[in-house]
Parts: sequence; C-alpha cells; structure tokens
Amino acid sequence: MGKLKEIKELEKNTKNAVSRVAAEFKYAIDLKNDLEKIKGETERKKAVKETKAALRILRWIGRAERKVDRDEKRILSNLKDLNEILPKNLKTTSENLAHKLEVAENKLVELASMFVGKVKEELNKVKTDEALLEHYEDHPEKISHLKEHLLSLLSDTEQEVAQLLTWIKSTEAILKQIEGFEELLERLTA
Repeated sequence: MGKLKEIKELEKNTKNAVSRVAAEFKYAIDLKNDLEKIKGETERKKAVKETKAALRILRWIGRAERKVDRDEKRILSNLKDLNEILPKNLKTTSENLAHKLEVAENKLVELASMFVGKVKEELNKVKTDEALLEHYEDHPEKISHLKEHLLSLLSDTEQEVAQLLTWIKSTEAILKQIEGFEELLERLTA
C-alpha cells in the first residue's frame, strides 16, 4: 500500500507539471508570434500596442515557470521518496530521471529568470524606439538608425525565445519519460 500512495502523488505532480509546461510553451509561442507582428507592423501605434501585449505574455511566462518549478521540485521529492522503496534496477531508473529533470529544471529556471528580465528590458526599449520613431518623423537619418536598432532588438529577443522554447521542449520530454516510469510502476504494483 505504501507504494501506491507515492506513485499516485508522482502521477498527480507529473500531470500538473506537463500541463503547466505546455502552457508555458504556448505562451512562448504567443510571444514569438507577437514579436513577428511587431517586426512587420508599419503603424507605430499598433506596434506599441503589440509590444505591450508581448510584455503581458512575458509576465505569463514568468508565472508559468514559477509554477512549473514548484511542480518539478515536488516530482524530485516524489522520486526521492520512491527510491527508498524501489528495487535496485528501478531505483537506478528513478535516479537517472531525477538527475535529468534536475539539470533541465535548473537550466530552465536560470534561463527563464534571465530571459524575463532581459526580454522585458528589450521590449521596453522597442516600445521606446517605436515612440521615438513617431517623434522623429522629420529626421530620416534618425529614423533609419532607430529602425536598425529596433530590428536588432527584435532579432535578439527572437533568439532568446527560441532558446527558451528548446529548453521547454526538453523539460517536457523528460516529464513524459517520468510519466512512462510512473505508469510502469503502476503496472508493477497492480
């Protein structure tokens, strides 16, 4: 009976984490799409509006990552608890999954916290540049310089989003492996 409780706890926390990682991935895709809209927007007021929307999505990503981090820590705790009662061959699998999750979680937390701060700063600069473009309508050389700066900022931000998406996908893959391990444990205890 002891095994069943730990397995059910692992199942619940893994399902929560998978759904939250999927939400974080969706938000990152939304941010990527907003960046493309900002890049292609010719009307400055709409570009500023899109930038504000991107900042809002960025906050959602930060919130989602905090929730995912909390769930991943619970999963690591569940795996540690299971290690005390598992046979050696399954214990090794559990330890490997815990290590993979820990590495991915640490990288994702580091990347997400850096990402949110850096991208927020870049998006605020984009918003400022868009406003300045309106102010310097009569100065084509300044407009040209601002547009170059804007494109550079947007390009940097897109690269950051791509890197975040990669780590979110890897975390999701590890969580799917843990789900498979949890299902194996359920079959073995049935």
